[in-house]
Amino acid sequence: LPHNEVPSDSNLLSLGQVIPQDILDTVIAKSGEIDPLEAELEPGQASLHHWKCVHSSGVNSSDYDRIGFAIRYMSASVKNVKSVCRERATLVCGDPGDFWDIEPDIQEEYGDKEWNEHKISMELERKNYFQDSQVTHFK
Repeated sequence: LPHNEVPSDSNLLSLGQVIPQDILDTVIAKSGEIDPLEAELEPGQASLHHWKCVHSSGVNSSDYDRIGFAIRYMSASVKNVKSVCRERATLVCGDPGDFWDIEPDIQEEYGDKEWNEHKISMELERKNYFQDSQVTHFK
């Protein structure tokens, strides 16, 4: 589904991605079966959903930051066709494929070398994620 970028302090997403309401209305009308499901979370709870699941949340009215965390499991044949540089991935099992560099092994938990490697990985992701955008960093 198409997304618009509408940066806002109330949107946790760095690019402020939103699906326009007219697009959502069209999808709902075509399906005839979609009923939005509210899943209000208690403090400390998390939600897991498929990446194609349309989801959103209201404004965070608490005094604490809301945290988003994404894990993407994919086969080694997945290629980021919009990338400007190769990113790193953690190999869970199998062949690493041709499109990702493998994250270096951790030698010391929270070690200086490990933090530096993490910074490199995040910079590679930033280059791809924020290309052609005036936004330059994750929230």
